[in-house]
Amino acid sequence: MTLPEVTPITPTLPTSSLRTAERQGRCYFPTPESWNRHRPVKVIVTGAGIGGIASAILISHKVKNVTIRVYDRNLKVGGTWASNLYPGVRCDVPSHVYQLSFEPNLDWSEYYPNGAEIQQYYERIVAKHGLTDRFALQHEVLKARWLANESQWEVEVRDLSTGKTIIDRADFFINSQGRISEPKYPSIKGLRDTFRGRVMHTARWPKDFDHSGKRVAVIGNGASGQQLIPNIINDVEHIDHFVRSKTWVSPVYTGDLFSAQAGQPGGPKYSEEERKRFHDDPATYLEHRRMLELSFHQSHKGVDVIGSEANENLRKKITDVMLERLGGDEEWLARVLPDCLTVCEPSVLKLDCNAPGCKRLTPGPGYLESLKSPKLDYITEGISHVSETGVVTKDGKVHEVDAIITATGFNNGFTPLIPIIGKDGIDLREKWAPEGKIGYPETYLGVMAPGYPNYFSILQAQGNARGTTAPRQIEITVTYIAKCIRKVQSQSYVSLDPREDAVDDFNDIVNGFFDNSVTHDKCTSWFKQGPGASRMLIWWPGTLHHCADILRDPRWEDFDFKRTQRARHNRFEYFGNGTTVRDVLGGDAKLTNYLKLVGEIDLAKYHEE
Repeated sequence: MTLPEVTPITPTLPTSSLRTAERQGRCYFPTPESWNRHRPVKVIVTGAGIGGIASAILISHKVKNVTIRVYDRNLKVGGTWASNLYPGVRCDVPSHVYQLSFEPNLDWSEYYPNGAEIQQYYERIVAKHGLTDRFALQHEVLKARWLANESQWEVEVRDLSTGKTIIDRADFFINSQGRISEPKYPSIKGLRDTFRGRVMHTARWPKDFDHSGKRVAVIGNGASGQQLIPNIINDVEHIDHFVRSKTWVSPVYTGDLFSAQAGQPGGPKYSEEERKRFHDDPATYLEHRRMLELSFHQSHKGVDVIGSEANENLRKKITDVMLERLGGDEEWLARVLPDCLTVCEPSVLKLDCNAPGCKRLTPGPGYLESLKSPKLDYITEGISHVSETGVVTKDGKVHEVDAIITATGFNNGFTPLIPIIGKDGIDLREKWAPEGKIGYPETYLGVMAPGYPNYFSILQAQGNARGTTAPRQIEITVTYIAKCIRKVQSQSYVSLDPREDAVDDFNDIVNGFFDNSVTHDKCTSWFKQGPGASRMLIWWPGTLHHCADILRDPRWEDFDFKRTQRARHNRFEYFGNGTTVRDVLGGDAKLTNYLKLVGEIDLAKYHEE
């Protein structure tokens, strides 16, 4: 695959610009050229999921004179929605919220969209913005290394269609690898090398696998396991469902949203009349979107505090819904509820269970109902090993199956999946590993890492605020990244790097904010680093509006900047000859474009755009 090159725009300036800068006593004479706020820059993005797509679109609009290259190993854009193809895969966030806010789709078919519809939506908007040729699919990023002398990132990429490795370079590197992109197979003896049947992960569902009439084992009861089981149980001969950690099955995130049911996992379908009304009446559609978004802003007040009345009420609500979905069967409810321990305290006995929200709450429409099917065995006995013919539990029982499906989630997506070598020559994965110097991913404002100049990450540690969805948070993060790029681009810098003391202060805030959070409870969850009461990784210490307002104006004092070679003699080297490219090449309209019709003037933004 040959990728088209984009030639950055370089203004043609007068020949006087060929002279060099000089100093005479206290007088400094910059290189006599017009100031170009938009010197050519290049950005490499790894990952063509929502983060990579939003990065390409927003940065191409917010940063002028930029070349963008997005690499992804998949055949299609869409990230998790391009790679997760198992039966029943869908989003448990409403479709009209799970979209980029500036690219609304008025024609979603269901309240909760299926994976294919989401992937197709994001593929369309890439094409709409003319960026399809900026995405190098079937290209896997293997390694990224900061070149201090060149102030660039050197990125090693394998072309999966040819097997060849190429080297690309850029001024900025954005890691949008995704938090749920690397499947995690359970560590079970014999699983990969002894079993004679098919072994698969839900995130790598083989197109040629037909589950009809087969006896299958499903290991895991997270979101993918809960979606898969009700979508295959009618077709298989039998399911052995192996559960290690019981979980809360929540109806919805907030009472204002529709609760998907067993027979309607996608919720209500949008009728042709509803979609037509959205097209004909933009105000009606906007109100529908705002109603959905508002539900998220109001959804978590108080419920994330361990032992709070709100969290206890949530526990009761979830328990009641689980019992209802189990047909009022108290014995089954006792089997599936998270295990509780009886704790002795002075003068009182109480039950100690994982708080709802310690793990990601999943609605699982149809899951609990499927557990009672005579075609399914719900097995909580630990797995000993896998034999040639099936799964052997620790009680010695052999569960013979034709195929084993692991619905066991993903490796920690908060630590880079590839070597990221910074200015000190150290791999970021080593710093952030549990046994590393820091012991957990420690970011600056959820976006950057100290010692890794011009390196940005999306939806990484502390990169997701409460009360919002992934697309909205990504938009806020990428907007911040664009501001950082423009700062370097316009003021004779080559790099910016967050200071260690600023990173320490931010993470001290994080530690304090989540000290009594449900995510700090004893469960094992991809929300945090390691099992038990370990460091919470996913959340920003505040709401979406809190995050957006703080990221709106970057704290430049928190960064170490490196100047261009010419600007090392004088930080204002970019002043040039006192003119701008607009003065020289702008034309009459651009020279007076600050003048507007009186009714179009917004004083809050006047002279700031």
